[in-house]
Amino acid sequence: MKNILKKLFKAKVIVCALGLVTLSGCDDYLEREPMSDYLSSNFYNNEGAIKQGANGVYQRLKMNHGSTSNIPFSILWDMYTPFGIERADNSSVGVGNIDLRTNFSNELLWSTLYTSVARANSVLDGAAPFYGELNDNAKRYLAEIKVLRAHFYIQLVSIYGDVPYFPKSVTSEQLTNVNRTPWNEVVDAIITDLDDASTNLPWTATEWGRVDKSVAQGLKARIALYAGSWHKFGYGMDAEKNPAQAEKYFRISAAAAKKIMDEGGKGLANNYNDLFTRVGQMKPDAKRENMFFMMFSDFGDKSSQYMSLGEQVRMIGQSGRFPTQQLVDTYETSNGKRIDEAGSGYDPKKPFENRDPRLKYTIYTHHDTIIGNTGSNKMKFLMEVYKPQTKSWDENGNLKMIDNKDYTGSVAQYGYVQSGVGFAWRKYNHFDDESSALPTYNIILMRYAEILLTYAEAKIELGEIDATVVNAIDQVRARVGMPGILTSDPGRTGNQLKMRQIVRRERKVELAKESLHFFDMRRWRIGGLQNAEPTYGYPLATGVNASQGIYPDGYDQATPDMVPSFGAGGSERDINDIASYQAYASKLRTRDRDRKWNDMFYLWPIPQTERNKAPWLTQNKGYGL
Repeated sequence: MKNILKKLFKAKVIVCALGLVTLSGCDDYLEREPMSDYLSSNFYNNEGAIKQGANGVYQRLKMNHGSTSNIPFSILWDMYTPFGIERADNSSVGVGNIDLRTNFSNELLWSTLYTSVARANSVLDGAAPFYGELNDNAKRYLAEIKVLRAHFYIQLVSIYGDVPYFPKSVTSEQLTNVNRTPWNEVVDAIITDLDDASTNLPWTATEWGRVDKSVAQGLKARIALYAGSWHKFGYGMDAEKNPAQAEKYFRISAAAAKKIMDEGGKGLANNYNDLFTRVGQMKPDAKRENMFFMMFSDFGDKSSQYMSLGEQVRMIGQSGRFPTQQLVDTYETSNGKRIDEAGSGYDPKKPFENRDPRLKYTIYTHHDTIIGNTGSNKMKFLMEVYKPQTKSWDENGNLKMIDNKDYTGSVAQYGYVQSGVGFAWRKYNHFDDESSALPTYNIILMRYAEILLTYAEAKIELGEIDATVVNAIDQVRARVGMPGILTSDPGRTGNQLKMRQIVRRERKVELAKESLHFFDMRRWRIGGLQNAEPTYGYPLATGVNASQGIYPDGYDQATPDMVPSFGAGGSERDINDIASYQAYASKLRTRDRDRKWNDMFYLWPIPQTERNKAPWLTQNKGYGL
């Protein structure tokens, strides 16, 4: 904390300098002014300087996980839930056996977020004496900075609870007595900031990639939805509830989301897959949906990121993060029924047929065709879980058999068969258009589909279930050809529990791998249920005989009883679609047998290194004094 506060205290000098260094070579969207214009004590007294400062704050959105990895923190968050896993068995943050008090990633996250806040404060404070003299453009850039600062604080309060809150750069007096501000006060301050910023922002930014009023109101809807849930279902280790406050924040959330729906000019992209590829994101309809993102391609600093480098199959690249069976089984069948429901048509031998199309847009499964692209080598091949060779096609469509590096060989131990559970991420990783090692697609932080589902969830929790709620959810489903929610289950009409179930299901399958389920699992307080079992995957094959070249397919051997249980109707397991595999667990690929949950995990601890420097900072419950 001491080091962070020093940075905050000196932010006007140090952080501005860092901003200038970081922004070198930023043409087009990050257009620079000559450095000589900034060499004065009154640095932020003009539009050009303030725009430059704002651009420095935008750079902080990328939240690199370490100085060289170029991996944003946010892509790891869903890997800390049972929907995603990292490569090492039983040793991920998500398994629950790592002491986050002394974990380097937690320390780095804390410092990264507070350094980001410091950069925002340095520009806002530097411009404050000249505010009355600034033109509208300069005021718009300052409003953008407030929105970005709110984004950083939303993450802080969601992860840590009560946190030191700095609306301005830190003074010398604060260095020795800074305390944690109650989370509800931080939430209110965030909402106030976002409303204030909205008054100086247009509904659609004049430069694509900059935040606008829709982003400000979207973040307001998001944090108010979170706060409503925390008050309704409990926050942190405690399960204290405040129904009146829950209603207040759900109303704020619904109103902000509805304002975007009515006035924001946003809409859903025609093609779901376009949202996650470099070429697709440049289409007008995809731009209309993707509201807020980390910018990489064709503008900004023209940098790449390494998210996909760690999510490839070993046939074409590295592999370090994988989806799980629990996520796969959350997707409905194509007729809108959960896989365990009568009439769903689900077949354990052919589990990926006739499913919600978003399953295959998000996850590569057994016998999918994968396109891999290293830049110098483009491959098209069959994903094969059970055999040492697999099919491949050249650019002329000619078929040949090649070694399956994910099944056998020197790197197979790191692949989706031996390290994962038989699945690979497809979302963001379908490379027709660029190299998987240096991708320049934008990483989404908010899109219009989330706004629709936020509106629906807030209204459902208020008990105000009307046609606008059904329509909001159905819009998201209709894009991929899924039936309306009342068509597939008329019993949802006016039923709050069933409507809660479907909107939560939609958030899971629509927004998977978009860094939201990490927060949803916590605010819905389903951590104990969702983490109650190990990580499961593909059915194990029996009768393998390598010497005779016999490699049976485990899915061919699946039996009709291999359908997960979702608990009794109306139970928390049922309403939250949490699959249980205990009845046939011995037949499945199993990982993370040490997975566990403690309610203290609903909040992460204040890093011990920070408390060593500022011992007056209290610790979250469950993590000691």
